Amino acid sequence: MIWRAILLLFAVPAAVIAGICVAWLILAGPVLLVAGSLGWIRRDLALDLAIMPAEFLAVCAALEAVFRLIVSRLDDELRTGGWISFWWRYWWSRLGR
Repeated sequence: MIWRAILLLFAVPAAVIAGICVAWLILAGPVLLVAGSLGWIRRDLALDLAIMPAEFLAVCAALEAVFRLIVSRLDDELRTGGWISFWWRYWWSRLGR
C-alpha cells in the first residue's frame, strides 16, 4: 500500500512534465524543424532541440518500467513473505553456525 502512495507522489509531477514535453513536441518541434530547414538556425541544433523531449520521455518510460517492476515485486514479496523471509531465514541460520 505504501508503494502505491510513493508512486502517486512521483506520478503527478511526472504527468505535468510529460504534458510539457508533449506540448513542446506538438507546438515547438515543427517550428524548430522549419527554422532549421530554412537556415534560420543550424539543422543539427534544430533537430536536437525538436526531438529532445521525445528522448526524455523514452528514458522516463524505461525508468518507470524498471521502477514499477521493482515496486510490484517488493509489494508481492512483502505481502506473501516468500523471497524475503527465505533469505532472512537462510542468513540467520548461517550466522548461527
